[in-house]
Amino acid sequence: MRIAYQFLVIAIVGLFLTGCSGVKLANSYKSDSFETIQNQKVLVISRTPIEDVRKAYELEIKRKLRARGVNAVASHIAFPDLKRIDNKTVDRIAKVIATFRKNGFDVVVLTSLKDVQEQEVMQKQGGYSSLMDYYGNHYVTLKGYYDDLNAPPRLPPREVPEETTYRTETTYVLEAVTYNLALEEEKRLVSVTTAEVTDPDSGPAVRKGFAKIVADQLK
Repeated sequence: MRIAYQFLVIAIVGLFLTGCSGVKLANSYKSDSFETIQNQKVLVISRTPIEDVRKAYELEIKRKLRARGVNAVASHIAFPDLKRIDNKTVDRIAKVIATFRKNGFDVVVLTSLKDVQEQEVMQKQGGYSSLMDYYGNHYVTLKGYYDDLNAPPRLPPREVPEETTYRTETTYVLEAVTYNLALEEEKRLVSVTTAEVTDPDSGPAVRKGFAKIVADQLK
């Protein structure tokens, strides 16, 4: 368990520092009770062992939600002493929920880094350099295609040695789960949004892209 936890921390740090080239919506779910969260005060919680990452994501999601008219508040501001619950029990969870509701938060959006997936990707380089080279000039123009006599001279195919390389592609899976704590326990889960980003390259872009997806799904 400790090894898995350390890997998760490393993945989160890597995601935060290196960022992303594009965050995309992977999956989404809304229950029949989804409309009950409209016009409610929303508490945004980013579950991560790294405090700076938590604050950055909570603030970005809060900003995007507020831009859409949602009364959202970051958990590190509303509850600066809020800590991850270890050794969860029914009583401990109930106590935290009661604290949220006592402070006016019936709706909670909980985000986390759900998974890190790696796969080896094969790339081939070389061979024919382009379709133009492959076909010579035969297909360059319609004139050349229909009138060989007036077409420019065809060039022989240019072939270069083909080289196969492999690289590791890393995909980060981010998840946002929304609960309405005012509902019966079995109905509290009202939405789940999953986003993916592969081989990230810009830290702030990950937060902004993910926050936009979360806000879009909650409107």
